[in-house]
Amino acid sequence: MQRKGLARLGSGVTALADEGRHLRAWLTSADAAAWRRPTRCAEWNVRDVVAHLASGELYNQACVHDDIASLGEWADDEAYNVGQVEMRRHLSHRDVFAEWDERHRDVVAAWGAMDPADPLTTSWGPYLVGLQAWHIASEYATHADDIGVPVPAERAASRLDWRLAFSQYAVEECELGLTVEPAEGDSVLVRDGAGAGAELVLTREQFVAAVSARLPYDAVADDPAVHALLRRMTVLVGP
Repeated sequence: MQRKGLARLGSGVTALADEGRHLRAWLTSADAAAWRRPTRCAEWNVRDVVAHLASGELYNQACVHDDIASLGEWADDEAYNVGQVEMRRHLSHRDVFAEWDERHRDVVAAWGAMDPADPLTTSWGPYLVGLQAWHIASEYATHADDIGVPVPAERAASRLDWRLAFSQYAVEECELGLTVEPAEGDSVLVRDGAGAGAELVLTREQFVAAVSARLPYDAVADDPAVHALLRRMTVLVGP
């Protein structure tokens, strides 16, 4: 599955670097009030989201060096995320930015120097670096939207294209028995593989949001069967 996915998507390093540059430019121009602004992530302001990204890059660096054990132990991903943000509560937003920026640049350089088909050691087992870069690029895009970073018109279409392609792959990779295919009017049709359960048509933007746990169910339908299908689609789960 991984090698087929890499052949289909290519490496995500360029998309990750682009998301990093876009976020860096916005954060550099943000004033202190902007850093304190609430986000779509419950109980996290902008500074907290960037602290989360910094801790994510700490993890990515550990994967590069096959040294995840150095990070200690945690019960699950949520425990790691919450704990790492709490560890950075005492830091100023400038310090949080500096840590994130340094770690992010290091990871992009390291992954860019690797063959996309090289396996990384992750907490979930070996994973191809080109695909891992897509996962992190997708996370960056989601969190940039969470904190309200505007997307320039010239980036919007290509950004949505790769987010849609990767989100579809992420659903397929989890082998949930769902099929995802184009629908009329530039929409996406999602249904169970047997065709016996609920199905729904989403816009491309809605599909990406649903896979990343950012689509309010009631915005689509009030049918419990549809809500169950949306829950199954939510495979890129994070804060």
